[in-house]
Amino acid sequence: IPNDLKKIAAIKKSHPGNLAVKNFDESYFNSLKSDEDRLALLQIVRSGVDNADSGMGCYAMQPEDYDRFKPFFSKVLSQYHKVPEDAKHTTNWELKGVKGLPEDGKLDLAKLGLPPLSMRVRVGRNLADFPLPGAMNRDDRVAMEAKMCKAFDKLKAMSDYGGRYHSLTPGHPDFINEDEYKALVKSHIMFKDMAADTYLASAGIASDWPYGRGCYVSGDKKFIVWVGEEDHL
Repeated sequence: IPNDLKKIAAIKKSHPGNLAVKNFDESYFNSLKSDEDRLALLQIVRSGVDNADSGMGCYAMQPEDYDRFKPFFSKVLSQYHKVPEDAKHTTNWELKGVKGLPEDGKLDLAKLGLPPLSMRVRVGRNLADFPLPGAMNRDDRVAMEAKMCKAFDKLKAMSDYGGRYHSLTPGHPDFINEDEYKALVKSHIMFKDMAADTYLASAGIASDWPYGRGCYVSGDKKFIVWVGEEDHL
């Protein structure tokens, strides 16, 4: 712990944009009730401590960490999203008042004078049954993949989806070889080798690579689900 605290103090000066280190308050750290809590907070900021040039530099290990270490996370999230610490998210799809829309308010590319476009919508999700990726062990990762494969089996049986699952887990029924994996990466369908990412490695997110990793791809390749990257899905 003393070595980590010295390193954090140095990074505060050398890399003030590292949000995890910037908002690591040693007095708050010392006020935590147990060594378990202190070690847990250090694990959360491990990526930022090991990689001084990090922008965010921290990863929750368990969903409850956001409440457990709220004095820390509230500051980091506020600064990252550039909102007040007490901000509440409000979903609002109202387009009234948006400049440049056609009079009927419809987002028609032709009416907007735009050529045909390709758009990718990405969302991240985590399953309540498992720790967050940084705290998972190999068994957790393999079990999470197996659970998702049951859902993918249902998608494969549906005419609107079809497709297949590509697993990187040795011995998995849907295992793909290195050449197949590289082809999917080149096509921007599969994520890259996480073990080569020092930020994810420090956070524990890249641990046990390639176990529990893979992706489901629909028949028309318009719907892709990554399994076991920075988020569960």
